[in-house]
Amino acid sequence: METIGSRWRRTPVALLNLLSQPARTLACVLGVSFALLLIFMQLGFRGAVANTANIVYDKLEGDLVLRSPDYVHLYEPRMFDRSWMRLVQGHPMVERVDPFFIMLTRWQNPPRPSECTKAPPDGSFRTVGMMAMEVDHPVLDVPEIRAQLDKLKSPDALLVDRATRAEYGPSNCKQFSDKDIGSPLELGNRLTHIAGHFQIGTGLATNGAVLLSDVGYSLRSGVDTRERVSLGLVRLRPGVDPQRAKASLIEWLGQRDPRCLQQMQILTMKEQLGWERARWLRETPIGMIFSMGVILSFIIGAAIVYMILANDVSNRLHEYATLKAMGYSHVALARIVLVQSWLLALVSYLPAAAISFLLYELTAGLSKIPTAMTWERVWGVLALALAMCSVSGLMAMVRLWRAEPASLF
Repeated sequence: METIGSRWRRTPVALLNLLSQPARTLACVLGVSFALLLIFMQLGFRGAVANTANIVYDKLEGDLVLRSPDYVHLYEPRMFDRSWMRLVQGHPMVERVDPFFIMLTRWQNPPRPSECTKAPPDGSFRTVGMMAMEVDHPVLDVPEIRAQLDKLKSPDALLVDRATRAEYGPSNCKQFSDKDIGSPLELGNRLTHIAGHFQIGTGLATNGAVLLSDVGYSLRSGVDTRERVSLGLVRLRPGVDPQRAKASLIEWLGQRDPRCLQQMQILTMKEQLGWERARWLRETPIGMIFSMGVILSFIIGAAIVYMILANDVSNRLHEYATLKAMGYSHVALARIVLVQSWLLALVSYLPAAAISFLLYELTAGLSKIPTAMTWERVWGVLALALAMCSVSGLMAMVRLWRAEPASLF
């Protein structure tokens, strides 16, 4: 015997409702797609913040990180006494401890050809990220840097990151390359020259980055690198767990000199990566702006879907009342509205995802910010789309409860 349920399953009521008014449905799809596009872009920029926060740390070799208790972020790490590194070196789980130096300093553009008409004039000043390490003990795991270590033995030579933006003065007006090797410039109020280039990325604190030797850094920063250090990178002996080594090291240092733990912090590299990412996402305006953008985009999309569904329910109250008179329950009618909202979510999601992918590629190419689509984001935004439309569908059901059979007479 055929039941109401079997007939219900064969009749795509929700789909027919959408197709019955194509102009209104198209307007809704465009509105929801725009809201989802905003979510994709806000999440993309937020993801770029997280990626660039650790773009340098990802290349540093070390299992533990020693840093100042006044540490702010990578390009403003403050400094601590290098003698504490030497003390850490004596722990039995530690293989070696190497210094890394980093700060923001002043860069003066090198001379450029006259065809770079849109670029800032020669001699313009910019803020640049200045990194340094001991040439004999490199800590950056970048093959092209290691191949050029001999060039850094001169304290007046530097390597420039190709991700440095065009306003810093590359000779081709676009990106630093072999053509810039030998170009003179001023860095930290001292004359220097470009000896080579590499690729890591600059992060959010600056639009340019360079690498020098520790001696070159000292001459331009006024910091005695023999006594002070930005970061200490601890490499543990093979097979030693970083978390266990950290706990052992804290206890060991506390017994030998308690002042050490007051003037220096110890984190595993994993903890440092998480700390840096959280700092940029939760404690800076740029991270909070993108997070708020996701929330606002969700609200906008939900409002659009609610207006469409609520209006559709109002226009079809007599039809829903008829279905109730035929024996359909409140749950069965609510399912129509929910399925209708899910269909809107799915149809709107596809163009939003496709356009977002293209915009990610365009943004990465123009801004050099690593914005890329991830599977986590693909499925995450789809889940947000379904949740957004479900919320709107549930709100629209309030009007559906008014569909009483008595309203037919």
